[in-house]
Amino acid sequence: MIGLCMEYLKEKLVQAGIKGMIRTTEKEVNLCRDSHIGAVLFEKEKFERADSKKVYYEGIAKKKRTKTFDRQAYYSVTIGEYSISKCEEIFLKFMESLDRGLLDLRGNYIYIEVEGAAWVDEKDSILRSKMAVQILISFRGGIYRDVTYKKLQDVSVEEE
Repeated sequence: MIGLCMEYLKEKLVQAGIKGMIRTTEKEVNLCRDSHIGAVLFEKEKFERADSKKVYYEGIAKKKRTKTFDRQAYYSVTIGEYSISKCEEIFLKFMESLDRGLLDLRGNYIYIEVEGAAWVDEKDSILRSKMAVQILISFRGGIYRDVTYKKLQDVSVEEE
């Protein structure tokens, strides 16, 4: 989930108008001397026990899916620009491009929530940008365990 969400956010930044390399570590952001910057930083991940169950059919096989953990990952997306209007333009394109969610590699749905945004000008930032916005985004999914039910014909009963 971590890599998938990181790539998703990087792709959305490129679609919004960020050119060049998108930084993925704080060290890269601190060393950057460009006024035009895009960054996606992993913040933290939170787990909570869950116990929901769902029975479904995959073809003719009957399966039970148990959600063992709720999983929430937080990312900080930074957009920095040499002008305030250009920064806001890229910010709006980025926000408009975000989907409600996405599917992971196993077909599970991951919800996308924007937690908030903080705007900083050049005096309050280590960046060389005239204006920058930092957006906190969370991805909410889960960790699941699937069990396939056996067919009654596959079970043998022995008498003693």
